[in-house]
Formats: sequence, structure tokens, C-alpha cells
Amino acid sequence: MATRVFAFIIGVDKYKSGRIWNLESCVDDAKSIKHWLTRDLHVPRDQICLLLDSDATKRRIEEKFTGHLINNPAIEPGDAILIYFAGHGSRVRSPAGWYQHGLGEVEVLCPYDHDTRAAEGRVAGISDRSLHAMIEDLCRTKGDNITLMLDTCFSPLRSYEGAGPKHVRYTATVKASPNDLLSGLWRSATKQPGQKNASRGFTGSSYASHVVLAACGSGWFACEGKSGGNFTHALMTLKERVALHKLTYDDLNTEISTLMVDHQSAVSLGRHTDRILFDGIPFVPDGRYISIDVYDDEKVRVEAGAIHGIMEGTEFSIHHHNHRGSLNPTLALYSAVEVFPTWCLARCKSSAKSALAVRHGWARITRWNNRTPFRVHIRKSLFSLCRRFRLRHLIPSDAEQAVTKAGLNMLRVKTAYQADVSVQLRKRELVLERHDPVIASNARRVIRLPSRRTSGDVKIVDDAARFHLHLHRKNPENPLLDLVAMELYRLDASTWKRTSCNMIVDGTAELEDDEKSSIYAVVLHNYSDYDLWPYLAYMDASGYGINMVYHPNPSASKDPPLRKNSFMVIGETESEALSFSLAGGADVGAGFLKLFVSTTFTPMRFIEQGSLAAVPSNTPRGAGRPPFSSNPDAGTAEVWDSIVACVTVVRKVDKDC
Repeated sequence: MATRVFAFIIGVDKYKSGRIWNLESCVDDAKSIKHWLTRDLHVPRDQICLLLDSDATKRRIEEKFTGHLINNPAIEPGDAILIYFAGHGSRVRSPAGWYQHGLGEVEVLCPYDHDTRAAEGRVAGISDRSLHAMIEDLCRTKGDNITLMLDTCFSPLRSYEGAGPKHVRYTATVKASPNDLLSGLWRSATKQPGQKNASRGFTGSSYASHVVLAACGSGWFACEGKSGGNFTHALMTLKERVALHKLTYDDLNTEISTLMVDHQSAVSLGRHTDRILFDGIPFVPDGRYISIDVYDDEKVRVEAGAIHGIMEGTEFSIHHHNHRGSLNPTLALYSAVEVFPTWCLARCKSSAKSALAVRHGWARITRWNNRTPFRVHIRKSLFSLCRRFRLRHLIPSDAEQAVTKAGLNMLRVKTAYQADVSVQLRKRELVLERHDPVIASNARRVIRLPSRRTSGDVKIVDDAARFHLHLHRKNPENPLLDLVAMELYRLDASTWKRTSCNMIVDGTAELEDDEKSSIYAVVLHNYSDYDLWPYLAYMDASGYGINMVYHPNPSASKDPPLRKNSFMVIGETESEALSFSLAGGADVGAGFLKLFVSTTFTPMRFIEQGSLAAVPSNTPRGAGRPPFSSNPDAGTAEVWDSIVACVTVVRKVDKDC
């Protein structure tokens, strides 16, 4: 299923030709679009191609269009593709017979070398016919989820329209001829004169291959100022005011136009303008949000409890929705006042007015309120003194101050002997020495993680603290002690039959990395009289990643998968099979299989972290929970427990015969 966004962004302020006046904010607009994609929509940088000024020649644009988009094997059909251009537009005389109704002018986008000589002739820009052919080629290989954003225009400013001193993104073409236009056509664009159905202009017709979102229609003008082009500035303003995950292209066009000045009005064209922006791909549900519902006049029910690490005093921010990349401000702050195995009740910390405004929505943990703080020792270093000072400032050494900070309670201690982890800053990395006995005795004691600035340092330490919290979390009453067991078996990749005995012995399994992509299955045994919902997480001790290996879906079956006095297998199918391998160059690695079980279904994905963290769950809101009751103790009491097994992986050593 298509789930990613790729972008090709072009911004040109400075032009090669001395006859073309330079613009002042197209490059900034292009950078703003890239920043929006990477920061808000979480698009990886390697999925974005950015060409600015002298890099944005016609040849370079066409080469990158081919390499980054059409021939990019990483792009799957249906992935969202954004093509953005900010710069001058222009017009070139059409070749004789180009249009059914005689001569006219052809709209062109102006690359850096527009209207100058090149090895193959004079550059006549990228014509509407060329770009449409390019997009048609792209659509045939990658699907029709293509958005063309144009912050440019193809008409000069008329004096009576009074746009003031702002620049217009249009330039006249002086020397490029109709023959230059023909010789510069994209390879698949038709050269035949008299094409009856050829549309005039970039906004002259609706296409099935893509949606056009442009600064203005044909015959109008697009202005820019110090704050950027009217169109791009309005879009960047809008994303800070409106939740984009609800807007279609037509809605977006209307909203952008209301924010534009100088009588400018955006246009949207295409057969799919009724789609959500980018077909909704960037706005996936964010697994870090937890569903809530009103409980009574004072409290809300939050679908997270002791099994997730919630304690009394855990604090939540409340939001309208759970979609990534879309405006989602905090509506109110709540604090847990009663905690149950899989859910809790929270009361508003803000005003009564804020509490009444929140009836249903989504919560995100802002402070865990863990009773025992995660203790951090910051080693002295000759490198990065400023980073070390900032990190010391962000991790309090006073216990009373630690419990009031956001996130997890962390405490800076003076010696490694007192710490759960010691950190040392290097130029491009953070070196961590783990003192926690469970990790230190089963995994590498010292690891190095890439980090160049304080934000990266803080994230690593925060991930380490959450990893520590979830690894050590257990039910102090141990209600299912010796009643739930976990086993690990190697499988034959062709027959899916077991080829080993249970590899977990005394809570530890040692595996060999034979570079043959060995696969494994986990067998869960339930000797209790409870039907159980199991959740299996893999906690990677080579970093601090936590990913759910198995998470049940109550929509598929309302019956708990792990029935009383029975067993179940995780890994019987190709999609569920487990594999363990070493990172390049490593001779040993380790992680933990952490199994949580509960008698009531509860979403567990929000404890994930790392590159695969917060994978959206297909679990409906409130699925599997018991009915509300004004008496929280009414009905069958919920039960939860957990067990953990360490998995070490060592590189196979070939022995001499």
C-alpha cells in the first residue's frame, strides 16, 4: 500500500540572462516547502530533490525529473508526488499550426538558463506541453497521486491593477523562437502541428494524471514580497491555522485564496480535486495518541492504564484528532486520578471551561510521573562544551525539580555508580554506558549513537528512559506468575517446520547469525483460567527501539487469541515470522522480547519508539473495552501481567577442519 511522499522542488531567484530581472523570495519559498515536508509531514530528506538558482537549469530539471521521479524504484504506484515550482513564468510564440485555431503563445516555466544559448540551442523554457507529457510519463509508472504546485504566472502586471512595489513572477521572452520551443520539447511530447485537443496553458484544462494547485489562472498575475510569494505564503500561513487532513484540493484552494492579497486568487484543476491533499497519505493516524471519552462531568476515560506505565499524576494533553502533519493544538491538560489495569480516569488541570469543551478526542502523554527517576550521569569531555552545558541544564539535579519536568522523571547524578546510564558527548555522537544490570549483563555495555546537537542528545536520553521504563515494568502482584510461558523456535524457511528445541533457557536465548536470514516463531502458553490478549514487543538494546512484533486486532475477532489452558504461535506465516540479525560489523547484539498479557483488549502501539515507532493501529476507538460504569470497580476485575526474555545474537565463527 502506498504510504510515502516524494517531492521535486524548484526555486529560482537569480537568472543567467541579464535581460531577466531577479526575484527575491522564490528560493525561500522552495525551502519553506521542503521544511514543511520534513518537519510537519515527516518526509525523509532523501525523498526530496531540491534545485535552486543555478542548479535549476532546464537540462538539470529534466534529468532530476527522470532520475528522482520516473525511474526511482523506491516510489511505488500510489505514493504521493509533489512537483513545486517558484520562479518566473513566460510566453513564447507558438509554432505555426500548433493549435487548432491558429497562432498563439505558449506558456513556459523559466529555468535558470531561460532565453540563453545552450549546447543544443536557445533555451525556451519548459512548455506546458512538455510538462504535461512529463507528468503523463510519471503517471503511467507511479500512479495519479501527483500534485503540481506553481507559484508563478504567465501574464505581465497591468499598470491599472495597482499591485504596488511587489514583484510579479513573470518575465518577457525576447530571443527564444518557436523552433527553439520545438527542439526543446520533452521526448514524449507531440511535435505534430495542428493537434486538435491541445490545451493552452498550465491551468487551461483538467487532467486525470495530476492535480494543479496554482497561484493564479491564465491571464492573471502572481506577486511576491519579502514574506514570499502570495500563494506559498498563504499556504504556509494556512497550515498553522487549519487542520489540513480534512481539506480537499478544492477546499484548500478556497482557503488559500482568502489569505492572498493583491486581488490574487489561487486555482485548483484536475479530475481529482475532490481528494484530500496528497490523497491523505501524510496524514496517517499517529499511534502516540490515545483515545478518550467523557466519563462524567469532571473526568474523562483515557484508554491507557497500569499495563502501559500510567500512574496517578501522569499528565495528558488533549487534542481534537490523531493525524500526523495536521494542525492539532492542545485543548486542555488532564492528570490521571484513578488508574486501572488497561485504562484510567483523568481530571482537567485547566479551567472548567476547557474541561467542558473536551467531550471526546485524543490524549498524548506529556509527563509520565514515574516514581523512580531515570538517573543520568554526564561525563566530562573536551568536546562540545556548549552541548554538554545545555544537556546538563535540561536534566535537573534536584529531585523536586525533576518530578515537575515534562516527559519522564530524570535526575542528573554526580557519579556513574549512582546512574542508570552515563553519557559522554563526542563531536558527532553520544556515547552511552549502561549501568542497569539487566541490560549491562545481557547486551553491550557501551553503545555509540549518532548525534550532533542538543536536540539529538535529549531525544536519545529520553528514548533510553522510556526503554528502561517499559523493560522493567511489571505487575507487582504477579497474578499470572508461572501461568504464562514464552518459547522461541527456529523454523525451516521452506517448510515452516521447527528445526530446534525451545531456545529460551532461564529467560535467555542465544542465537547465531549465520547470514542465512534464519526465521523464528514464538509459542505462547496459557496455563491460567483466563482468556488473554497478548502483545509482544521487541526491544532492541543496540539502540533504544521498541516495536510491536504482535498486536491483536479486535476488529478481526472479538475473542482473545490466547485462550485459557491453550497455546498460540506467533510466526506461522511469512508476515509474522521473526528474524534476528547483527548490524554491519558487529559480532554480538542483544534485545528483549517483552510479552504483555491482559484479560481486556487495550491498544499498546503507543509505547513504540524508533524508526518504526507509532505505526498507526487499525483498531477502532474504544475497541474491546468494557462498558462504562459509574462505579469503576463494578464487573469483572481486569488482570494483566508481563514476562521478558533476552535474545542475544552472536556471529557464527567458521572452525578449521
